[in-house]
Amino acid sequence: MYKNLALINGIILAVMVFFNGMLASKTGPYMSTLIYHVLGLMLIIIVSIIKKNKLTNLRKVPFLLLLPGVLSVITILLNNISIPRIGVTLAVGVGLFGQLVMSSLVEHFGLFGMPVNKLKKGKIVGLSIISLGIIFMITM
Repeated sequence: MYKNLALINGIILAVMVFFNGMLASKTGPYMSTLIYHVLGLMLIIIVSIIKKNKLTNLRKVPFLLLLPGVLSVITILLNNISIPRIGVTLAVGVGLFGQLVMSSLVEHFGLFGMPVNKLKKGKIVGLSIISLGIIFMITM
């Protein structure tokens, strides 16, 4: 089930990145990033009201756990800048490769409290094949 959710998430991300790039080409990368985050804020406020979620005291939340909000803005902004220039497929491909490399390093070294899952030959071969695919996408 969780693998299916991850697949659905990947499909949604590809569609989202496409539309982010389209809006960025019409309004510019900064304005489109602002528009998407304002819309996201409005949506989560509505969902939170419907679900009757209570506000959390942010002073009790470690600062590091707030970092993904900043990283989300940076991620969308970088996509909005790169997609009009290199296209959706290459932006998503290179972005996913970056995610794979970083997540492999996090698992290998047990960063951020994650359990250690050392890099094995199969994972290295897989990352190598993906990097070759991206090289072909860039050069051809």
